[in-house]
Amino acid sequence: MTQTTTEAARRTGPATEEIHRTTAEITVDAPAELVYRTLTDVAGWPLLYPWIVHTEIVEQHGTEDLSKFWAVRPGPEGGLRIWQSRRHLHDDTLRMVFEQQGTVGAIRRLGGEWLFIPLQDGGCRVESHHWFTTDQDPAITAGELDRHGALQMRTLKAAVEAREQDGPLVLRAERRALLPGTVEDVHALLSAALGRPASAGESAVLGTADTPHPDGSTRSGRTVRIGRAPHTLVVKHLDPPPEFALLRRSWRLAQDADGVRVTAERLAVARPETLAEDPGQERRARLLAWLGEGAEQDLPEGAGRRAS
Repeated sequence: MTQTTTEAARRTGPATEEIHRTTAEITVDAPAELVYRTLTDVAGWPLLYPWIVHTEIVEQHGTEDLSKFWAVRPGPEGGLRIWQSRRHLHDDTLRMVFEQQGTVGAIRRLGGEWLFIPLQDGGCRVESHHWFTTDQDPAITAGELDRHGALQMRTLKAAVEAREQDGPLVLRAERRALLPGTVEDVHALLSAALGRPASAGESAVLGTADTPHPDGSTRSGRTVRIGRAPHTLVVKHLDPPPEFALLRRSWRLAQDADGVRVTAERLAVARPETLAEDPGQERRARLLAWLGEGAEQDLPEGAGRRAS
């Protein structure tokens, strides 16, 4: 259920902006604290929400943080969206307050809160209360927020009730290497291997690239490539192999006294039917081995030593 209202005009500097509000709610068959922890775990959003490519906590002070998100916009809008939100987490009352930093399209300001209210049957009611100011017809902005908010709530409900994030469908393999040189040099080397020129800052590109498949083939598909020099690279395959609902590759770099430590990760979420009849978990083991081989191949040549 969603509802949109408009407040009396509020003066913000020389201009007057009307504050509009939307509300939505959904009932989840899971404890309120679990649902709260799932939503507020920014690092888990690439698993929770299919349209999220990458997340980072940019800064953190106690229960307040500034989080950054890279996403492919779901629905007819499409395209890439990058934004930052300042969040205040209230663990004692299961409440998250946020305000988006900067403007996105016609939305000038956006903020609100999420509430997680325990119910007597052991489940909870999740409520979102958003406020916004906009340069366009507020009904259009409210409609966009309502559509995305409803999708966000339905996805949260389905994931938590199915315990997807901790379940056997999540497959992850990491391989590590130590390379000589500087972290900037290694980041540039990896960027070049992905077909992107080295950048001293940040890049995000929606394009096409070869997508590896467990049968040994590669097929062209849509991808999002994110570069965060000099410490992070991410590639999300938007057209994953049929065995998976999600396939993502990433590299994390860290400089130390011996050189540059590189961690290559391949992360996948198997479709339920992929592992539906796998009592001995043999197929799951084969897919994990394939991901491990891929992560090994994602490491640069010239590694000093490697470890699983």
